[in-house]
Amino acid sequence: MRIPIFRGVEFLGCASANITVDVLSRFLDKHRASARSTTFVADRSNGKIIAFPDKKGVRIEDGVLKIATLTDIDDSVVREAHRQRSRSGADRFVFQSPANGEDLIAAFANFPSGFGQPWQVITLTPIDDFVGTLKKTNRLMMVVIIGLTMVELFFIYFASSRLSRPVENVSRQLQAIESLDFDTPARPPSNIQEIARLESAASLLRTSLKSFSSFVPLDVVRQLIKSGIPLTLGVEARFLTVFFSDLENFSSHSETLAPDDLLIHISTYLEEVSSAISEEGGTVDKFIGDGVMAFWNAPVQRPDHVLRACAAALRSARRMERVNDAWEAEGRPRIHIRIGLNCAHVLVGNVGSSNRLNYTALGDGVNVAARLEGINKLFGTTICISDSIYDQVEADILARPIKRVQVKGRKTEFMIYELLALRTSDDPDLRVRDRDEQLSAMTWLASQKFEAGDFLAAERAYCDTLKEFSEDSLAKFMIAECPKKTQADLSKSCQSVRSS
Repeated sequence: MRIPIFRGVEFLGCASANITVDVLSRFLDKHRASARSTTFVADRSNGKIIAFPDKKGVRIEDGVLKIATLTDIDDSVVREAHRQRSRSGADRFVFQSPANGEDLIAAFANFPSGFGQPWQVITLTPIDDFVGTLKKTNRLMMVVIIGLTMVELFFIYFASSRLSRPVENVSRQLQAIESLDFDTPARPPSNIQEIARLESAASLLRTSLKSFSSFVPLDVVRQLIKSGIPLTLGVEARFLTVFFSDLENFSSHSETLAPDDLLIHISTYLEEVSSAISEEGGTVDKFIGDGVMAFWNAPVQRPDHVLRACAAALRSARRMERVNDAWEAEGRPRIHIRIGLNCAHVLVGNVGSSNRLNYTALGDGVNVAARLEGINKLFGTTICISDSIYDQVEADILARPIKRVQVKGRKTEFMIYELLALRTSDDPDLRVRDRDEQLSAMTWLASQKFEAGDFLAAERAYCDTLKEFSEDSLAKFMIAECPKKTQADLSKSCQSVRSS
């Protein structure tokens, strides 16, 4: 740089100053826009580097010092900035570093036109130099927020667990109550007062329904809960199988037994019969002293209700046989159960008054079942079934004919049978026992003779039955029923059997 000096018009000389590239480079290195920014000077006409903050502005090729240009400088960021400028022509723009993908701001500023040289100042600055601290702060804040959120979620989970567990317990209790499952174990009450009250209310409801179910058929209670419809008076006609059971001479036993023994006898009998009915899906209607009334196919319809009723009757009788054997071994008296079964169209539903209802069955078919239970006493049988029962399940049961009878309330006679077993079952309570087939076959033969009016052959057949089954009360009764005009020699031959 040279400046002339005059005194007046007299030229005195000139003042000059030289600024070396090295000095300018050091200046640019010390005066940066940011810690990692790069500011340099280049000739915009040919792209030569005029000044650069480090030694990248020059290089030695073949022992010769050569000035770098914007296109071949050993700095990929400068080359990318020059390329972006050439493509867009903008003086300011943002681009990505080809080295690490970092965002940078490029600024191109020309020297004033009076400077005399087509130079430009180029500044390349990483954006993170200005917003990096803010980004770090944001990242730190995000980490803190996430950490606090995790801690908050933990406490929320802990608190909600303490609340949800007792609520879930109450929900399970109510679901068990809805399905009438009273065997679900009780849990300790909650420490939260409101939930503890809810648990207490659910427990009271459970106890009340359990007690209620002891007096009302369980299926009726279950339907009442699921439907939500209050019980009202009303019956419907339906084909049912009706069951009646009673104990023989229980009045006499009650007079001789101590109260505690009497309670044991009646409770054991009712428990065995009730459980047998429940196992076969029957509905216990009522207990009438030592009698039990039950029916099948209401309120829940069951297509196999007749066979189920026969199974329940056999279970009741055979279980009571085992109970009697145990009592006899203990020196207690035996009690004999009598059962009557009949199926017919009857009325079933809620019967009673507006204040007290009873879910029961009514009709002639019910009366017939009750009469069949009592008729066992006459023949010395255990399970007496009607012809309607026999006709429904003839192929599945083993039974023997008793006699045509006319029960009270019926004008016509009908055949009744004694149920002995179920043919196709392996259950000890139901299967055919030893000699059951023989007893049935011999009774059928004798009955056919009796019904055909061949009383001589019938008496002979019943006598043959007594020879094989000396304790058969039915055979003894039927021999007595044969008209007395049978041959005297046959009567004499059976005399010894009758006396036994």
